[in-house]
Amino acid sequence: MGTPTDRRRLLHPVLLGLTLVGALGVRLYGLHWDDGYLFHPDERQILMVASRLRFPWQEPALLFSAESPWNPQFFSYGSLPIYLLRVVSSLAALRWPAAGTLSASYVVGRVLSALADVGSIGVLYLLGRRLYGRWVALGAAALMAVTVLHIQLSHFYAVDTLLTLFVLATLYLALRLADGPSLERAMAVGVVWGAAMATKVSAAPLILPIAVAWFLGLRRRGEGATGWGWLARGVGGGVLWTGWAALLVFFVLEPYAVLDPWTFLTDVTFEAGMASGAYDVPYTRQYVGTLPYLYPLQQLVTWSMGIPLGLAGLLGAGVALWDGVGRSRGERLVPLAWLVAYGLLTGSLYAKFARYMLPVVPLLCLYAAWGLVGLLRRARAGGRRARWAAWGAAALVLGGSTLYALGYTRVYSRPHPWVRATAWICDHVPPGSHILVEHWDDTLPIIGGREGLFCYFDYRITRLPVYDPDTPEKAADLVANLAEADYVILSSSRLHGVIPRLPERYPDTARYYRRLFAEELGYELVHYEAAYPRVLGWDLVHDVLGRAALPAPRLYAEGEAGRQAVRLGRADESFFVYDHPTPLIFRRTEPVSAEEMRRGLDGQTD
Repeated sequence: MGTPTDRRRLLHPVLLGLTLVGALGVRLYGLHWDDGYLFHPDERQILMVASRLRFPWQEPALLFSAESPWNPQFFSYGSLPIYLLRVVSSLAALRWPAAGTLSASYVVGRVLSALADVGSIGVLYLLGRRLYGRWVALGAAALMAVTVLHIQLSHFYAVDTLLTLFVLATLYLALRLADGPSLERAMAVGVVWGAAMATKVSAAPLILPIAVAWFLGLRRRGEGATGWGWLARGVGGGVLWTGWAALLVFFVLEPYAVLDPWTFLTDVTFEAGMASGAYDVPYTRQYVGTLPYLYPLQQLVTWSMGIPLGLAGLLGAGVALWDGVGRSRGERLVPLAWLVAYGLLTGSLYAKFARYMLPVVPLLCLYAAWGLVGLLRRARAGGRRARWAAWGAAALVLGGSTLYALGYTRVYSRPHPWVRATAWICDHVPPGSHILVEHWDDTLPIIGGREGLFCYFDYRITRLPVYDPDTPEKAADLVANLAEADYVILSSSRLHGVIPRLPERYPDTARYYRRLFAEELGYELVHYEAAYPRVLGWDLVHDVLGRAALPAPRLYAEGEAGRQAVRLGRADESFFVYDHPTPLIFRRTEPVSAEEMRRGLDGQTD
């Protein structure tokens, strides 16, 4: 049976193994959450690009041309995730032919995303064990395993989980570099850093922790050398060597950044302009009026990590930063450098998508675990109350996060709200009806519906360009369509959650939404779908109407009033709109003439 010592030695790897298996299970649960309709636009774009790639076997020289069929011609994200999906799905197609097609390759992609995230947990464990010991490392792994943002993004094949894996691997290898610089270690760091940048160029700030690692390593080796000049030259030269390795790997994994530079620079410049707010695009107007740093932190704590873990992570990171910088704690400065560099840069952006914070969330889990384990150790010397308080705090963070994670999987246990809404439309909306839908959003009923959902072509569909600038012509078209249509279907709050908050820019359209939701245009809400995480019987509800100051239609007000809910305020659109949006279906219940409609939209009945 083994000695108690043997059993204690076995306990730790068993717990780690169970953590990794459990993490993989919750990330693969509900893999077909959207029934393969590809409702996530970034995932859909990556899959479409990957599906059209062809390696020029017959003309290998074509590989080195911008006209190569292996050129993604899409660089908003790095090429590595696209090539990875194309290669792996092609290999999977040898046993499962459908895996190589657009309609099924999403399964391969989502498995890759889940595996990458579980790999990140393993690397975080190694990082934590190196810095703080195995129990902190195990705690960090457990906390990351139940972090909701990681679970959610593992259900898409975008680039975020893969990027986070490479970021953590770079930090871990940088710690080895800090032990003692060598060409081998420098090249290893450069290879992984290059892979990270070939996944997303936002990995470029890794240069700071790499420089810190070189500084620490050279300082340890410089017994006979003195002077900051020597150290600065050594750090600069080391970073240069590592950077050359990273660039070489970047160009190998993303070759058309060099072979098709105009497309590469155009896409990267646009993404940078979009993120900074230099370019005005509809899908970032939700961030008008949001505060740098405070908004992403609020979203991180409330939704991405959950309140107990989010607060513990931020508090632990603050203490770790004070401890690391104030006491010059050597290699502990390496991950802190990434946390500070990436956090300061990303938190300042105009576009504050929740997923942007993923590369630092594992470190927040690490610092939360470090703080909790430290609290438990200090409580041993205290009284009974101190021990109870310490264990209570640990149970609150880990237990609360686990409940939130399991509650979030409820989103994937039922058909997607757009699937349910389409089923209702097919069953209840008469063929031949005139339906108004919105541009910049997915159309309901689902265009490519199948298995009883194929009713899109039974209706006359008109797309309202509500994000276009308000003009008399736009207002006249809106009045004419509303006076003639039978239904207005809003797939999500992508537009009605933003436009009413911009009355100076959209006076007519903002008024239209207020009148529609107040049911004053002859339309009444007849159906809606909602899905929320559920914890111990309580739904964790995000604000759908309040921030845009829209009145609640009667059916919606009655339905939500009967819900046992914890209302947590605004959630970032990117957090809920892909996997649990709230579609609303309005039906015209009384005739309203175009003149009456015009007066209502002109505000003459205010």
